[in-house]
Amino acid sequence: MLKTDHVMLFDLLSGGHHGTYLRYLVKAWLEEPFSTRLTLVVSPDFFTVHQEVVELVDRHAQIELLAISAPEEQERKQASGLRLGFVEWRIFCRYAAQIQATHALLMYFDYFQLAIAFGQSAPCPFSGIYFRPTFHYHTFAHHAMTLKDKVRSWRQQALLSLALRAPQFHTLFCLDPFAVKALSSRHLAPKIVHLPDPVEIVPVSSETVANLRMKLEIEPNRKIFLLFGRITGRKGVYKLFDAVKQMSPEQCQRICLLLVGDIPAQDKAAIDQEVAEIRKSQPIQILIQEGFLREAEVPAYFQLSDIVLALYQRHVGMSGILLLGAAAQKPMLVSNYGLMGELTERYGLGLSIDAESPEEIAQSLVDCLGNSALGNIDKMQFFADQNHWSIFTETIRREILI
Repeated sequence: MLKTDHVMLFDLLSGGHHGTYLRYLVKAWLEEPFSTRLTLVVSPDFFTVHQEVVELVDRHAQIELLAISAPEEQERKQASGLRLGFVEWRIFCRYAAQIQATHALLMYFDYFQLAIAFGQSAPCPFSGIYFRPTFHYHTFAHHAMTLKDKVRSWRQQALLSLALRAPQFHTLFCLDPFAVKALSSRHLAPKIVHLPDPVEIVPVSSETVANLRMKLEIEPNRKIFLLFGRITGRKGVYKLFDAVKQMSPEQCQRICLLLVGDIPAQDKAAIDQEVAEIRKSQPIQILIQEGFLREAEVPAYFQLSDIVLALYQRHVGMSGILLLGAAAQKPMLVSNYGLMGELTERYGLGLSIDAESPEEIAQSLVDCLGNSALGNIDKMQFFADQNHWSIFTETIRREILI
């Protein structure tokens, strides 16, 4: 049996799920203390982006939140591509040795694989969360394997096989449930288990929703389409704008596009220009709530919405947007590519569409205006329950004995 009395959780990225996963693990420890110390090693930015986690950690002396040094942060920001994985792996090894961790969890395993296979040895047993396997996508309904896909699949499997041979590797947690069986058949060790992508099911009062609607000044008789998260081309925002331009004024009169989240500096001017042009030509309401929300504020936006948009452009892996939408029992328009499209169809989450086609997006928006029963509420609830945050934390706790 693995003896574990000091676990290090390692994640140098901020925003999105990076703080959420750590928050759930800290929350589980506070509710039912694990038999170990926890140290969270993060970037200096984490302290400003994820205040909720900072406040939770401050409540207990046996949980430490440790930022890497300014020179280390500078080094990783100057690195890119394959070099970044090696830089962060060296930082990981340095801190695991420094705090004398007896087990470490890489909260984002994917880009460490080459460094694990060919870099320095880890100073303690470690596990990792695997986000983006794609080698099995050819089994999904809307995926035709191109030559490029086949080469990527081979490369991905070869690299993973090398990484899993590291003598200190303990457990691979995989967020894609359909990949676990295929992975297990290809790699005899270490242990590979499915890890639910966590969601917290938070009740939101009708009064809270009404107050938010009033605060945002959403016009009456409009159906609210929510685009949430980091608002970039990868999220399909430009394809969405192209779709709106194709719609009739009568259709646009019934729509409110609600964009909520961070807008990177490189996208800000282009998005502002698109919105200004559309407002001149179409009677649509477009509202932008820019910036990071505290996690406690997020559920109200999903309850406020009528339709949740997940128009990712050939996105690989899972998205927390699906879980937040399912927890709120709101139908979704989702890219039919990869895992997200497969989950949407299996769990009745809404419509899976070609999100690279403005024409198909436009037609789907029209379909939503005339159809109030796009999703299967019971299946949505089942999907959310399967991914409850407590199952996520218990799976990690059980497998690495923290």
